[in-house]
Amino acid sequence: MIRFPATLRSFLVLGSLAFLLACGGGGSSSTPAPVPAGPGITTPPTAQAGYVGDSVTYHVVAAGTGYTYQWLRNGTAVSGATTDALVLPVQVADDQALYSVRVTAVGGGSTTSAEAVLDVLYAQPAVVAGHDHTLAITTKGKVYAWGVGGNGQLGLGDYQARQVPTAVSLPGPAVQVAAGWGHSLARLVDGRVFAWGTNDSGQLGDGTTTMRNSPVAVSGVATATFITCGYNHNLMAKADQSVWLWGSNSLGQLGQGDKVNCLSPVSVPVAASQIANVALGELHTLVVLKSGLLFGCGDNGYGQLGLPSSNAGALTLTSLRSGVLGARAFSLYSVILGTDGLPYGSGENVYGQLGDGSQTTRYGWVPMSLAGLPAGSTLKDLVPGQYHTLFLGSQGSVASVGYNWYGQLGLGAATTTSYTSSQSIAGLNALLVSSGSQSSYAVLPNLTVKAWGYNNNGRLGDGTATDRPAPTTIPGLFLGPLRTGVAPLPPVAPGELQGEGLPGL
Repeated sequence: MIRFPATLRSFLVLGSLAFLLACGGGGSSSTPAPVPAGPGITTPPTAQAGYVGDSVTYHVVAAGTGYTYQWLRNGTAVSGATTDALVLPVQVADDQALYSVRVTAVGGGSTTSAEAVLDVLYAQPAVVAGHDHTLAITTKGKVYAWGVGGNGQLGLGDYQARQVPTAVSLPGPAVQVAAGWGHSLARLVDGRVFAWGTNDSGQLGDGTTTMRNSPVAVSGVATATFITCGYNHNLMAKADQSVWLWGSNSLGQLGQGDKVNCLSPVSVPVAASQIANVALGELHTLVVLKSGLLFGCGDNGYGQLGLPSSNAGALTLTSLRSGVLGARAFSLYSVILGTDGLPYGSGENVYGQLGDGSQTTRYGWVPMSLAGLPAGSTLKDLVPGQYHTLFLGSQGSVASVGYNWYGQLGLGAATTTSYTSSQSIAGLNALLVSSGSQSSYAVLPNLTVKAWGYNNNGRLGDGTATDRPAPTTIPGLFLGPLRTGVAPLPPVAPGELQGEGLPGL
């Protein structure tokens, strides 16, 4: 092999490059053909959202005609998806998947649209008020908490109050939340139930009386289909139709025939498939059967069971009356919806919260005023608080009655005089409402939230401690995304008051 000196080798290389450049590199001197331009997309696919069992449709519009289409999921072609629309059944596995479409012209040019997300929805949006703290759940199953936190009831790992909604860390999407006096529950999409807060009566259901400031699993629960809270006791239904209670049983509110607290869930002899409604108050439990019969157990010291004597409590579920579609309870009184479509109340009434025109505690069911709802409205829901009640009309109108010291009736001004017949809350249109001790909440059709009333420790979630006598938007709280193309809440079946029914059982 002949080796040239380094300087000569460099000269030979440079000379070769010069020759190649002069000769066009040995290739053709013609200009490459231009790549055909892709079609112009005038309407790209948009984000979609739906519950499992829904179908959503992605659609694209391109200028011109004669194109072929290929839909892509996370950049990979979807088999058989070759038209300008993709109809997609909603499945959990597709949550947060990104869909786009490649549009190709006859001449070969193609354009791929921007990606559009699919949100799988898990929960009906709701705000649920406890005594002095509040929970919210979004359609994505994310849970927020705010208000008083001294018992760990916010589930945020400390005992501090929060003036704004703050996300609770849970091991999966939630489908339902419930709030008591100083504790909270969340039911997850996989059927587990988590609890946090005060636990002196075993209300967390973890077999202990240890307070928890972060969510812990309720013992042995894997197939829950419904949950709700009283002050210090809870009720749950399971997929096998069994019904369970746990927590405080000081006056027989667990229906076990005794007054012994239960640190873990215990069953009661009624099938969930028979139940239209349940309601838990401070010291009592109500169960409405689909037959229209109302049963209850626990305390009747203020008439909250609708029995005629303050001594007539019950240690087991006892028949109370017929002709009932639904029931609600919060503290020491109860409200029911009759088969005649009218509301009735029984129990403590010192501030006129029964709306019967008086401030007399009632040991028996009395008609409640619907004067605050528009003429011709049917009653969609009635929600008791500590000393006030909210009424939700069929078209979204809202009325209130009772104590208004902090403006919790939403009438625009706080008053020292209680109202004993319902008053209209002007300009408010709501999907659902909730009442706390001295505070009120409404979820609007656009899934924003308004709050009014007492705001100590940030109960209203607006970032202040200022009482609000009129509905005020909670900044930054959005319970969506909205279900695509349809209303976010399903129609309410007869007997299923918003938030307390057992739908699907």
